[in-house]
Amino acid sequence: MRHSGFVRNFESTLRLLCERGHRIHVAFLNDDRHWLVDTTNVAEQLCNEYPLFSRGTAPVRDDAWGVLGRDLRGRLDYLRYLTPFYRDAPRLRARAANDVSAATLRMTERGPLGTRPGLAVLAAWYRLLERSIPVSGQIDAFVAEQEPDVLLISPLIEPGSPQREYVRAARARQIRTVLCVGSWDNLTNKGLIHGPVDHVTVWNAYMKKEAVELHRVPPDRVTVTGAQQFDHWFGWAPSSSREAFCTRVGLDADHPYLLYLCSSKFVAPDEAGFVRQWIRQLRESSSPRLRSAGVLVRPHPQNEEQWSRFDASDLTNCAIYPRAGAIPIDAASKAEYFDSIYHSAAVVGINTTAEIESAIVGRRVYTLLAAEFHETQVGTVHFHYLREAGGGLVHVARDFPEHLLQLDAALRAGVEDDGRCRRFVEAFIRPHGIDAAATPKLVDAIETAAVRPAIDGRPSRVAARLLRPILRRRAARAEREAAVRLEEKAAERRIKSQLVKEQKKRQRKARKRGRTEAGEPA
Repeated sequence: MRHSGFVRNFESTLRLLCERGHRIHVAFLNDDRHWLVDTTNVAEQLCNEYPLFSRGTAPVRDDAWGVLGRDLRGRLDYLRYLTPFYRDAPRLRARAANDVSAATLRMTERGPLGTRPGLAVLAAWYRLLERSIPVSGQIDAFVAEQEPDVLLISPLIEPGSPQREYVRAARARQIRTVLCVGSWDNLTNKGLIHGPVDHVTVWNAYMKKEAVELHRVPPDRVTVTGAQQFDHWFGWAPSSSREAFCTRVGLDADHPYLLYLCSSKFVAPDEAGFVRQWIRQLRESSSPRLRSAGVLVRPHPQNEEQWSRFDASDLTNCAIYPRAGAIPIDAASKAEYFDSIYHSAAVVGINTTAEIESAIVGRRVYTLLAAEFHETQVGTVHFHYLREAGGGLVHVARDFPEHLLQLDAALRAGVEDDGRCRRFVEAFIRPHGIDAAATPKLVDAIETAAVRPAIDGRPSRVAARLLRPILRRRAARAEREAAVRLEEKAAERRIKSQLVKEQKKRQRKARKRGRTEAGEPA
């Protein structure tokens, strides 16, 4: 795993693997505990609970070959966004362009290499070069020391895919490899699966199609398991009454409330301004239900800074809670999160995983196709699953008048599911049946992959022998260019580090203020 924040997506899987008697070692490319999404140090908890579980640090390939590999994979990742499939995804294409050189951008914008046949030839050339890179001695030694029966990898599809070097080392040793896809957007708005890998596990048939058609994985090497990270929500119950919850967050319990679940910074960089406009539309509507309904806004924990300066004093029956956002990772934060959805009359969001979790709880979900979020709603593939999977989860409005009519109808109808939530969950989250947990399915798939013969994904020895003299020169040049870029980004990292410190400070102050407002000890 890249860092400890990914453990929470696979906690139930790791637990069940240990309970079935498997030895598990989790290695992080970045051993620093992720301060935001791993607040409880889940890996350390697992170490204390299971003698078969251990954790450690995985070396990152940083020699000239490693730099070249990341450069080539970054180019391949960018080329995918130039295909017709991503014609309407300018924001995704622009993000991928940040990881390639200006020369690559110029080469693919005009001339013969900018055509569809030219791009296909260029991609084939980059793949051939990338697969001819030799195995890292350091990573090979690390893999040999662990002696795994199967190498599980997640997420793998990040820009430049540094985890690809572990697939390369496993291939050379004929060790089976399994990519466990961690989230619903991973296969469409990140990088490619740089492999080949022996097996891929996905949530549903939609994602299997992505793996086959977008990443060229043979269908018989993709298993649909369901979404294991949501299993725990199916047995959850509210921890407090609606009246107690409304009092705690600062809403009038005499009126139903709408829950607005915020999105990530990539999706909605200026969401606070939109939310203020949205609330004003509610208060100025012709519906007395909408004018009096409570509004609970839950900031995204990785996009919370805009909410620290959001003044809601002029907005009646409105609360921002928790002010600094919170990832539901421990019992208390999960209970708070679940209660916010469970006690709501309906949920509103732009494009966020929280809409999926709302479907599990059984609350209707609504969205507005806002012009300012066009590129991160209809311009992303995974958003369309909210509209289409299982017949569609979200009630979509094209303008505010339509949206207000939908919300007014939701308040009249009450909290009873209209069938959309269940159909979506059965299609997208639990495709083996709504009562069939995904975690055992995923563990079964891993165990099956572990006993199958490993595929031979090693590069042609002849091609490697012919290409490596060329690659050595390119690797040396890539290393020099990377050193220059590293110096340029050093100042950016220092600025980002300072911003993170300030963010932590704001979150501490917001949590303290929230406890004070709730009458709890500071």
